[in-house]
Parts: sequence; C-alpha cells; structure tokens
Amino acid sequence: MSAAIDAGVAPGEIVLQGAWRAFQIRADRGGTLKEVLLGRRGGGPPPVQALRDVSLHIAPGETVGVIGRNGAGKSSTLRVLAGIVPLDKGRVAIGGQVVSLLELGAGFGRDFSGRENILLNGALHGLQREEIEARMDAIVEFSELGDFIDVPVKTYSSGMFVRLGFAIAAHLDADVLLIDEVLAVGDEAFQRKCETRIAEQVRAGATLVLVSHDAALVERTCARTIVLDHGEVAFDGPTAEGMPFYHRMMGTDGGA
Repeated sequence: MSAAIDAGVAPGEIVLQGAWRAFQIRADRGGTLKEVLLGRRGGGPPPVQALRDVSLHIAPGETVGVIGRNGAGKSSTLRVLAGIVPLDKGRVAIGGQVVSLLELGAGFGRDFSGRENILLNGALHGLQREEIEARMDAIVEFSELGDFIDVPVKTYSSGMFVRLGFAIAAHLDADVLLIDEVLAVGDEAFQRKCETRIAEQVRAGATLVLVSHDAALVERTCARTIVLDHGEVAFDGPTAEGMPFYHRMMGTDGGA
C-alpha cells in the first residue's frame, strides 16, 4: 500500500514492487424517472486495472523508455513514481530529488505570470528564493518566451506551457527525471534543445524515465526499454531489442 517517495534507496534509484492500481470509471449520471424514483440505478462499468503486479528496479543513472499501446499503463506508472497516484497494493520508493514533467501546466498558477510560476515551482522543489533567482535568466532564455514571461500563463498556448515547464525542469537539481509525452508538443528545434539538456542531466548522473510514443526519441535517448501491455510488463531490456519487440506486438514491423 505504500507509495511514499522515501530514503530507503540510493539517490537516483527507483524501486516498484508488486504494484497494482485500478481506476473507477465514472458512470453516466443520467437515468429514467422510474429508475430514479425506484432507486434501481446501474452500478456503472467495472474499474479499469491500469497496473497489474508491476515490479521494476531502475539503477541510478539509467535511461529508461516506457512504451506501449494506448491504455497500457504507461502514464499511470509515471504518476505512481511521481507520488501523484497512490497504489492499491505494492510499494514504490525513489531516492533523492524527483523532477517530473507529466502534464502541460501541471503545478502552474494560471493567474500568475511565467516568471512568478518559476519562483513558485522552484520553491515547491525546495529551492530558496535566491537560488531560484540565480537561475532565472537561464530559465527565461531557455524557454524562448521573451516578453510573454511576464504575462499570466492562462494566456499561453500548449507549446508555451511546454517551453516554460521544461525550462524550469531543466534547471532544477534532479536525481530522477520523469517525463511524459509533453515533448511532442514543442516544435522540432525546441525538442532537440530539450533532448540535449536531458543528455546533459543524464551525464551529470540523473536517472531518466521517459514515456513516449515516439520510437525514434526512445531509441536516441534511452538505453533500456520497458514495454507495457494491459498493465503488465511485456518486455524489459535493451532498447535495441525492445523496439523490435514493440513493433512486432503492434504489428508494425513490416512483416519481418
């Protein structure tokens, strides 16, 4: 039942043991007048089992891609690792400072400017104000937002959210980086810049877990690939073997 990020592992180490997680699908609230009066309402669809007894061990400094068809449990796994979603059963433990980039604008105050959100997010990651301000110019430059950095983020496009979110994440001291599909939103030049920055953080010792449908990105970035299917680990090994496995599973291997 434990889903706490704790100090029981080395900095950058990730442990997921016997992880189970189901999500309840909200039933349609409609119904006939007769059903309402007699109280005979359906119970709704059964829960969706997102994770089924998933166990993983990721060593400090590893680069791991998590891939699979839609609904395979990829994003659920990342949210469990980030401590956003609790487990129904099992254990997750992560050592050190975790920096996650999972959803556009997650953690942003929508009425605050980009600059104010940099201060807010830095504080949420344990930085003192002077530490954040020392990195402010580099974050603003990386984001390429120009004068929009002082505009409320509720006016931002999805691409601008990505630029700001990644610029902040790229300048935090991370033992573990958790990144979901968000990089697919930025333009190609910005994606390449993000990949370069990720590589720098990995060379500095950060552990990377990347969820993506972009096979080429996973091949460029990750030495290890985990393929999920219906909430279970279908493959866990070198990316050079994992990508062909995934394409065969998806029927996109060209008949090879």
